[in-house]
Order: sequence, then structure tokens, then C-alpha cells
Amino acid sequence: MAKQKDGITDLTKVLISAAKKFSNQEYSRLQSVIFAMLHGVTYGYDTMDQRFLNESHDIKFIHTAEKKFKKIKKKKHKDNIVYIDFSKEGIKDDA
Repeated sequence: MAKQKDGITDLTKVLISAAKKFSNQEYSRLQSVIFAMLHGVTYGYDTMDQRFLNESHDIKFIHTAEKKFKKIKKKKHKDNIVYIDFSKEGIKDDA
């Protein structure tokens, strides 16, 4: 499977993608989970319905948003500083 050029499945593609991005420990965990699922472990999803897709989408959304928020928090924005002049000359009172 690893060196074959023909018959590459979505499973092979996702494993290749994970191999490039995951640490050895993360990849090993992925292997174990897929292996267990192929042998009948359901991880709490007893029926084939939309619930897994919805929950996995939510997990991705939450953790992607968290990562983006941390990036924004790290940046130091100098261009969005508003200076307000409260001095007597800056206030015009028509009364």
C-alpha cells in the first residue's frame, strides 16, 4: 500500500497527509484508532448517521478558531490605536 501507485484510496491519502503533519506519537494513535474501527470498535457511535460528521466538524471549528485567536492575540497591533483629546482646547461647547 505504501509504495503502490495504483489503487490509492482515500484512506491511503489521509494517512499520507497525516504522516507529513503528525508527530510519531500522533500518527501511532491514528493508526490504532483506524485499526480498532476496522475491527468493530465504535467509540460511542453505534449507528451510521450524521452525528459523527457534525461532532467532528465542531471539533475542527473550535480548535481552528482557538488557534486563530492565539495568533491574533500574539500580534501587536500598532495601527488600531485611537487617541482621544480630552483637553480643554479639544472640546467645543456651544452652550
